[in-house]
Amino acid sequence: MGRHGLLLFLVLLFCSTGRSQEVVFKISKSYFRSDPFRSEFSAFMKHLLNDPFIKDKVIEKRTDTSLFYFGGEYSSNVFNPFFFTPKRMEVALSEVPVKLDSTLTDTIFVYELFVYADDNKEGKEEITKEYDKILKRYKNNFYKSEVRENPPGAKLQGGNHNFFDRYHAISPFAVALYGPTNKKEMCMVLTLRMEKYNNLAMLPAPYIFDRKETDEQ
Repeated sequence: MGRHGLLLFLVLLFCSTGRSQEVVFKISKSYFRSDPFRSEFSAFMKHLLNDPFIKDKVIEKRTDTSLFYFGGEYSSNVFNPFFFTPKRMEVALSEVPVKLDSTLTDTIFVYELFVYADDNKEGKEEITKEYDKILKRYKNNFYKSEVRENPPGAKLQGGNHNFFDRYHAISPFAVALYGPTNKKEMCMVLTLRMEKYNNLAMLPAPYIFDRKETDEQ
């Protein structure tokens, strides 16, 4: 590819990626109390880890043999971005390994909000309505989606929708609904996947860069 062709490709990629990131930004701002895209990643981490409205916190720092993990439960009646009142909500931020090709493994951050309702008629109707609303609102804003339904007869009913951007290898957003759990609850999970670059949260695994070559330079 010549210099002018490469420049045009970069411009088109930037514009397309910008639109995709804008959708993820809106989702993050709408549903997550600590927004990783609002400021620098270090500020997001500080806000999340020190949030006084998260109880029963679990923090596992990154070591030579393990990756970072944070989890906790939101105190009742302090945070609710939904149109119904969940029974409870949990939040988790995990650093996980991902295999980008046959020779390269990287790590990304998986940021999840777990929303619970009782396994009764009212609880099922409310959480399913919210789930369907999120799907309808965002499904046309991504390049494609993949649906994984739990097989008939599985202990947990439901499924998972992963939404993909055209220029990134990993789905940046997913929403799942499953249950009933062993606690007789229905659970909706909102998932953001991201990576940190120059202290900023970005969509994970862009196709444009050969990470191995970049790391070697």
